[in-house]
Amino acid sequence: MNTAMKLSSPLSNAVYLFVLFCLVVPPLAAQEPSFKPAEEKTYPRDSAVEALLASKPTTPVECVRAAKIFAELGRPDLGKPLLKNVLDAALDRAELAELGRAVGPAMLIELAGRNDLQPEARKLADAVSAAIRAENEDVRRIDALIQQLQDTSAEVRLRALVGLREAQAAAVPRLIAVSADPGRAKEHANVRAALAEIGAAAIGPLTAVVGRADPKLAVQAIKTLAAMKDGKPRLCLLAPCLSEDGPAEVRAAAAEALRRTGGVPTKTKAIAVLTAAAEECLNRGQPVEGVQDGKVKVWRWDESKRQCESQTVSPADAALMQAARWARDAYSLAPHDRQLRLLHLTAMLEAAARENGRDRPLDEKNMAFVEAKRFGVEPLEEVVAYGMERGHPAAATVAARLLGEIGAADELLDGPKPGPLAAALQSPDRRLRLAAAAAIVRLQPVRQFAGSSRVPDVLAFFASSRGLRCALVASSKPETARDLAGRLAAAGFQSDAVATGRELLLRVAQSPDCELALIDVTIAGPTADLLLQQLRNDPRTASLRIGLIAPADRYEQAERIARNDPLAAAFPRPRDEQAFNWQLERLAELSARDFVGFEARQRQAVEALGLLAALAGTSEKLYDLRRTEAAVTEALANQNPAVAARAADVLAELNSPAAQRALVETASRFTRPLALRQHAVKAFRRSAEKHGLLLTAKEIQRQYDLYNNNEHRDAASQRVLSLILDCIEAARPVSVQNEKQRF
Repeated sequence: MNTAMKLSSPLSNAVYLFVLFCLVVPPLAAQEPSFKPAEEKTYPRDSAVEALLASKPTTPVECVRAAKIFAELGRPDLGKPLLKNVLDAALDRAELAELGRAVGPAMLIELAGRNDLQPEARKLADAVSAAIRAENEDVRRIDALIQQLQDTSAEVRLRALVGLREAQAAAVPRLIAVSADPGRAKEHANVRAALAEIGAAAIGPLTAVVGRADPKLAVQAIKTLAAMKDGKPRLCLLAPCLSEDGPAEVRAAAAEALRRTGGVPTKTKAIAVLTAAAEECLNRGQPVEGVQDGKVKVWRWDESKRQCESQTVSPADAALMQAARWARDAYSLAPHDRQLRLLHLTAMLEAAARENGRDRPLDEKNMAFVEAKRFGVEPLEEVVAYGMERGHPAAATVAARLLGEIGAADELLDGPKPGPLAAALQSPDRRLRLAAAAAIVRLQPVRQFAGSSRVPDVLAFFASSRGLRCALVASSKPETARDLAGRLAAAGFQSDAVATGRELLLRVAQSPDCELALIDVTIAGPTADLLLQQLRNDPRTASLRIGLIAPADRYEQAERIARNDPLAAAFPRPRDEQAFNWQLERLAELSARDFVGFEARQRQAVEALGLLAALAGTSEKLYDLRRTEAAVTEALANQNPAVAARAADVLAELNSPAAQRALVETASRFTRPLALRQHAVKAFRRSAEKHGLLLTAKEIQRQYDLYNNNEHRDAASQRVLSLILDCIEAARPVSVQNEKQRF
């Protein structure tokens, strides 16, 4: 590229100096402008404008700077074509990045903010910004700069240091990788200097290295942190410095780094500081630094790969990861402290479960899962209790699952009062309730225990899903109820309306599918404030999102009721679809991290039905499963074939005429999927073989009539009807006189 500056005509000294100042950075390209000033508007003569025009700006740098001056002189009509020229030149990434460095970010930001230079200024600023970002993150460029840190020329080393500093976080993992390579030991000193020069962006990765890497690399990271003379990394140095079992070189390096930033504390003081930091992040949601666009970049050291890796998480999850780190460090300094053990386990499991996603079980190979399992039953029971008390359901859910794997019924369920696992059956958190029930089923208790009657009730609630997204409306005014129910239906919900708060309580407590409720604040029986309290006191409805809909004169009342409820929001009565959709979006934002969506509810239904089938097969005498029959029968009508099929399996285990009747009716219903009907026939056969034929003579006769009257059906449907009769005939003698012959 031709970088010679073009000035086509002499100017007065003042103007020349003015233009020279604007064009002080060497230009990038030579290109004659091809624009004509706008003729629609007449401008007064301006010597500065004329001088700038006479300079004939041609290179990208000249054009950008001239465009800025033209705009400041009130002639954006002359500046916009110059910016267009730069855009039309289709500069490559390197050229755009050089342009950005030449004019500086401040000028680009200023141009992008001027309305009179749009859209060209914004497009150019975005292109330059993207080019600089891509160049800074280019691994090959970063590696080349790292190599240049060893150059014999001081000027080359300085340029490399500046380039790495510009790359910021993108350069840090590559620099740490060099530190981790013993074969490049000669480069370590310069690499540490480069990391220290990068500053704040390197602290996160370096603290991750200190916590997990081998001693030699940890020492490298600690020395780098010490060179920064920044007090922020002090917390991560406390455990390495004061741990009695730690490597001597790590302890010495950490002690030296602490002395540079305030001194080495006593072990007691260090434990207190780490514990307070962990509790702040875990229990009080201490804000974390580095939030950009609602996300935070966190770092961890992967010892198997010998590299530092980053991921982007929510601020809440970042705080949990920080809590897990400080709790682990505090516990490492006092491994016999029971409270620190509980804090460590809870923070570790909560962070791991949140990172993994609560709708997926934590993998058995997950480091947190493996470590927690080694602690044994009693510490995990404490995590369940603490998690419920302090609002850490994710940790409690993982702990409950582990108890089902490693515990015994006698030690976990005996006692006059429900233990933590049985108490979790009444948790407001759906996932924890189901995990507790699953653990108890797995333990296979042989006698009654405190809270045992809740097991089938919990499973029946989850099992009774209809496979629909449901919502409820409560209003004593029919026109309001119809309007809100209609809007919910348009938004994709199966919506029902009730006239009293009492009806709402009854309906929502019976539906595992209900995602939200809209309550008219004028409702009575009970009133809206009492209704909200009662909903929160029932574990089946405690996590329900509530929209309090109010007329103008009652809106303050609705706000007052919702103020202290994190799952409720007050809204005026929606006037149109746009307003209503906005209200639904607001409700969807409430406790979004713990909300259980439609697909997850269907998986819960399948799991609950499987657990009911297990109970029927192993613990039928311990639990009264007749109480679950209605729920399982309702699940048989679920639109999800997987749920319906699992419901058929449960009904096959129940010694009930209603169960056999439901299976036969499902198998005979031509509107249901063929695979489900075939599955229902197999379940009916198992039921008849296990419990005998429980159908009445009238019901049996109906099946013969159905078979004989549907000879026009497809062969597969006829086969299903025939199999039903085969099951009936195999289970009892056939009276030909009372039943029609099969054709």
